[in-house]
Amino acid sequence: MSKASLLPQVFAALTSKASMKHIISKNIGIEEFKKKFSEIRETFWDSLTAASDGYKNVSYLACDENGAAINWVWDDETFTHNKEAGSLEEAIQFANNMIDSGMCFSYMGCLAGSGELEVWLTTFESPIEKPTWPSNKVPLFELTHGGVTQE
Repeated sequence: MSKASLLPQVFAALTSKASMKHIISKNIGIEEFKKKFSEIRETFWDSLTAASDGYKNVSYLACDENGAAINWVWDDETFTHNKEAGSLEEAIQFANNMIDSGMCFSYMGCLAGSGELEVWLTTFESPIEKPTWPSNKVPLFELTHGGVTQE
């Protein structure tokens, strides 16, 4: 499965709710698995980047399993997560860390004040099938990376 073959699925997801669950054959070696895993993860990042295209102001926020906002942006000076809002690069790094750890990862976009886009991020584990978003937010789009498994 090439990165290009995943793009229609990703861009369709930007106007709806979708989940990306990927199964890779056990008949391939570890290096091929790593390559395919990286392609899948990068396609998810590309969709996160594409989701905010066209918006002048975008805030990246994260919530816990109950939909409550959390501090998620890492600060090297204080060695803590001490901010609620971060950049696209920080959102991609957060997604990368969670996906590489085997977690499911979701993002959702909604409008906030004068056309500003809020992109909410969250992570969870199976058997949870879908995230809980802040109750006062109406999703414009949502995408979940449901993990990568071998069969």
